[in-house]
Amino acid sequence: MSDRLTPIIIVGARGRMGKTLLREIAFSDSMVLEAAVDRSGGPGLGQDAGRVAGLQDLGVEVTDELRPRRSSVVVDFSLPHATETNLRRCVDAGVPLVLGTTGLHKSTRELLRAAASDIPIVSAANFSVGVTLLTKIAGLVAHALGDQWDAEILEIHHNHKRDAPSGTALRIAKAVAKATGRDPDAVLRSDRADPHARPRERGEIGVAAIRGGDSVGEHTLMFLTDGERLELTHRAGDRAIFARGALRAARWVVDKEPGLYTMADVLGLAGLS
Repeated sequence: MSDRLTPIIIVGARGRMGKTLLREIAFSDSMVLEAAVDRSGGPGLGQDAGRVAGLQDLGVEVTDELRPRRSSVVVDFSLPHATETNLRRCVDAGVPLVLGTTGLHKSTRELLRAAASDIPIVSAANFSVGVTLLTKIAGLVAHALGDQWDAEILEIHHNHKRDAPSGTALRIAKAVAKATGRDPDAVLRSDRADPHARPRERGEIGVAAIRGGDSVGEHTLMFLTDGERLELTHRAGDRAIFARGALRAARWVVDKEPGLYTMADVLGLAGLS
């Protein structure tokens, strides 16, 4: 990464993550806000991005059109239906993209892979550095222990979260399954509620979800065997950690070759077994 300020364009600027990103950039000494973009309609459009984020004016107005300049990096935490348009505009401008939008349709995911042949893209559903490390460690530990140890995952989120189990919990489960040569689709059990009760099956990976209060996110991976239990836990206490991870990815991707990258690449973990 160079010492110059990295110009950042935030897409989804009026959302919860967008506002957090704006605040992080405002106090950064390595990045500068180039533009703030959001969908048409609703409060905040046309206002200064600083005011939208609860800060003083930053001199950047929130607009409804993405026009990236070649020297900038686009950080997109908007809505799935806008991703295809945003991808095409990044490709046309030849600018890197950090994509945190989730729930993408199959056609959008295919376009994402195609776009990565033209521009560098970091795509992740969770930009937490700690979660990225936990997922990597999960595979390493699972490989060392083998499938003779039972694996269970417990995740906790606030009461407004719609999906259960969380995407992060499912990725951790996939890492465990892959490390031990199991098919995630065949061994994952996200709900054991069954009128025909049965004991735990050898080799399955259980994922339990709790929803309540204002928990930002907590994931605990447990490995259990007779006489022993190993627990790996990550707790998120502030949503700003996701913004910081995304902006770290933006600084990292600015001079990379075209390709589809993950947070493991950003942290230098992709090549580790």
